[in-house]
Amino acid sequence: MDEKRRILIKGMVTGGTLLAFGIPTIAQAASISQTLSGSTRNCQLLLGNTPIDEAFAKGAQAACSRYINYHHSTLPAFPLEDALLTNPLRIVDLLMQSRNMRWIAVMDYASAAIFTELVRNFEGRLLSLGSHMSSSGDDASFPTRHVWTSASPLYSSGRLLASLLSQNQHDFSIVENFLEQTAIDRAMKDSSLAGFSSYWLAEQPATHLHCAGVSPLEVGQLIGWKTSENWKSVSSRSDESSNDRDKTTAGATIKQLRFDNWIEATGYAVVATALGMETHQESCSSRAFVHRSSQRNPDHRELPGNHFVSFVIDV
Repeated sequence: MDEKRRILIKGMVTGGTLLAFGIPTIAQAASISQTLSGSTRNCQLLLGNTPIDEAFAKGAQAACSRYINYHHSTLPAFPLEDALLTNPLRIVDLLMQSRNMRWIAVMDYASAAIFTELVRNFEGRLLSLGSHMSSSGDDASFPTRHVWTSASPLYSSGRLLASLLSQNQHDFSIVENFLEQTAIDRAMKDSSLAGFSSYWLAEQPATHLHCAGVSPLEVGQLIGWKTSENWKSVSSRSDESSNDRDKTTAGATIKQLRFDNWIEATGYAVVATALGMETHQESCSSRAFVHRSSQRNPDHRELPGNHFVSFVIDV
């Protein structure tokens, strides 16, 4: 593919244009959340014929097997044997046959641009779109970077993924933008992760930052946020019962999980959220999780050079 076209398509997918693709309004999102348990019984995995399919699917199946309310031991998977760009009618047929289905999909950038347009024309609800990439070399600020745009924090996978990756000493950045804030009566301090320091931006209280091993000022430069000196630290004083409850919920899910690479962890986080496992939410319009390990040579494979897009879609 021509390089300029590739960059254009990548920008279409990750540039905050999800409203044009049919992201639900706040009323629709609330309606969806009320029927979440019904949707999870009809979840399927759509693999877009990419090099990362196997690793992502392995993490997805691990999430499915740990979801005690799910009725199947494995998540049904539908692989696209032919390239989407040469056979889009196959996707149209698939969408027509999958009413009341929640799809978790992974594709390359070019296929993702076409797929989102097909979903929009089909009046599907695109709940979450993530751009995931890895790089290597001295010029890479973080080996893995994730950027999500979601209908609301209800469909956010960032916090769970941050927990998984930080436990295995990965260096990463996760940036999330939400089109609607969820009405949650919960202090930000209860959303903090073990080992992370939490901040909010004075002039933009709905902008939250959780970082470890790196300062808030440096984070702004590394992830492209406007540099500000007005980051306010969240008080360390908290309600013990609330913290204990949060640690129990998170620990029961991820304490003993081990992944071969970051792609498996991403597959787990995306599918776990789509199935309703990750219930811990944070009311904000944007947030970031940034982690820099104290280990200079952590024992894990970053799998450099991988780039893909993930979706959670109701049709």
